[in-house]
Amino acid sequence: MSIEERIEKHLKQKVLSKQSVSTGLFAAYKVKLNNGDNIFIKYQSNTNQQLIHEGEELSLLGKTIHTPEVLASDEKCLILEWIDTTHNTNSQSQIGSEIAELHKNTHQYFGFHFDNKIGQTPQINAVNKNIVKWDEFYWEYRLLFQIELAYKNTLISQNEYRQLLKIESILPNLLDGNIKPALLHGDLWSGNVLSGKNHPYFIDSASYYGHREVDLALTFMFGGFSNDFYNSYNKTYPLDRGFDNRKPLYILYHALNHLNIFGQGYHANVMSCVNQLLD
Repeated sequence: MSIEERIEKHLKQKVLSKQSVSTGLFAAYKVKLNNGDNIFIKYQSNTNQQLIHEGEELSLLGKTIHTPEVLASDEKCLILEWIDTTHNTNSQSQIGSEIAELHKNTHQYFGFHFDNKIGQTPQINAVNKNIVKWDEFYWEYRLLFQIELAYKNTLISQNEYRQLLKIESILPNLLDGNIKPALLHGDLWSGNVLSGKNHPYFIDSASYYGHREVDLALTFMFGGFSNDFYNSYNKTYPLDRGFDNRKPLYILYHALNHLNIFGQGYHANVMSCVNQLLD
């Protein structure tokens, strides 16, 4: 079945035109329908649940923050409303307040009801494990998974591998035992936020229930977030004391992931986080 046939099957509209859009991981298109609407479609030739799950995440997040409306999904495609982007002077403060509101959504356990991906890397979410301790979840299902992958791929030396394993012993002191599961976007960098006319739209999530500081830490890794963002977040849902001490712990996960995906260009970022944590 062609892309056009899938769109017509799901939306009962004819495709008038299709324009390729660069997204990185998937084939993606801006499509004009015969009713005059524009839509966005991600397409993959593989058959799996990834795009179905992405649609589920966006629908869940969309109960609290603005996400593109999910129009349809199946094992090969995800169809969303098309978002026209524009400059919005209030965008940064709106992003901050919306993410803060998102983080107020809680759950009994850490993780998620399905596994997903962070970029190209599997993100294992402790499905049905009922984990209530954040340090346990973060070590086993976030850091250790990425550390083992990096070592397997010979991206870190044996000595660096041993250093990374030492981080497990500092987690009980670094992480409060009272941390509650918060609904995360999971991949909160500036490229995953679109500036709409009246408010931002959040896309390309890697959601799960975890410590809310994970989302905040990633915003420091690549920049693109102003003081208006952080001030607005803190006004809506103030961060706990000690965030700066925990920040390298959470950046480490994403630095390891980028090392595993893109290679040695991120090695220095990984070891910088390790040195900050173990000094």
